[in-house]
Amino acid sequence: MDQVRTILQSHPHWPAVEAIYHRLAGEGYKAFLAGGCVRDALLGFKANDLDIATDATPETIENLFEKTINVGKVFGVMRVLVGGADIEVATFRNDGNYQDGRRPDHVVFSTPEEDAERRDFTVNALFYDLENHRILDFVNGQVDLKKQILRTVGDPRKRFQEDHLRLLRGARFAAQLDFAVEPNTLAAMTEMASAVKTVSGERLRDEMGKLLKSKNVSLGLRVMQDTGLQSELFPWRAPDVSWTAYPGCEIWQNLSLFLRTAQKFDLEKSIELLRLSTKEKRGIEDAWELWQNPEEFFTQRLGLQIQLLQKPGKQWALEVLMKEGRLEEQILSLFIQRRDLGEELPKPILNGEDLKGKLQGPAIGQCLQEAYFLQLEGTLKERKQALSWLEGYLK
Repeated sequence: MDQVRTILQSHPHWPAVEAIYHRLAGEGYKAFLAGGCVRDALLGFKANDLDIATDATPETIENLFEKTINVGKVFGVMRVLVGGADIEVATFRNDGNYQDGRRPDHVVFSTPEEDAERRDFTVNALFYDLENHRILDFVNGQVDLKKQILRTVGDPRKRFQEDHLRLLRGARFAAQLDFAVEPNTLAAMTEMASAVKTVSGERLRDEMGKLLKSKNVSLGLRVMQDTGLQSELFPWRAPDVSWTAYPGCEIWQNLSLFLRTAQKFDLEKSIELLRLSTKEKRGIEDAWELWQNPEEFFTQRLGLQIQLLQKPGKQWALEVLMKEGRLEEQILSLFIQRRDLGEELPKPILNGEDLKGKLQGPAIGQCLQEAYFLQLEGTLKERKQALSWLEGYLK
């Protein structure tokens, strides 16, 4: 228990948690750390977020703290801002019926025991008593942690029926924790796999993003494949669970690797399914396009190659190819030439004013583009030289 306490107290937001706890305790309320942070501390590593569960109502939380944000007050979820930290503070609750496969029709504020029983997986339903510095486990979550098993709290079909995203979360937590999925839980995931298609694209995108940066991505992909989740969401994808991790990737970069083998139509359908932002969509499409025929990229003139490196997707695609040992010399040479131009590409030496009365329509853009390519390639280095070149070009 000392290790758990040490890990939790080493979190940079611990002072904020203590401040919230003492304020609540001073008014007679309970305050426990809840969920993933407790699980992670028991496993020996630091969580990203420290979340608090309490018997104080959202209205009470608003009154007790100067800065709060209503992120789901009707469901008992608030955020408290203290000393630069943003801490989720949720009221113990018991959920009503779920009609939409996402959230309950209503909630009833309740006890820690009932709050634990409405959570998704046993390993995520643990509390840390901030007053007595002990673990509160009402669902045998610590047993499953020791056995490295992912099991739903209670009836798995009921848990998945409540929130269909939990089907994909099962695969994600298996990958994140490197845990085996308990047979009854796995059977329910398989039986109900088709329900995952009712989940919003934004939620699917976030969950796939987390899965693809997990400890054991191959295991998560295997669970998706074995349960039918993959065939429901990405039916085009071959039964291949191999995965090469590139630390520090953004979500769109990992998704680009996941979608790399898709045909054009399937790529577009998958991007639409995941409701990606315009920036993410463009990055994935640019990377995918280059990966289809990397050699063709280098048949283009150098100035165009350098200009295309301004697109994050093109840059990312080339970085991956180099890590894979493909076209290393060509890619490295291009990167060096791009680097030598400075942090930002130079401004064009020639501009539209130089072509006034000399060219019209598309010819103006073609001329300026040619001049800029020559500038990037090192042929045109100063304005006098560029103007001389322009005279010859116009002739």
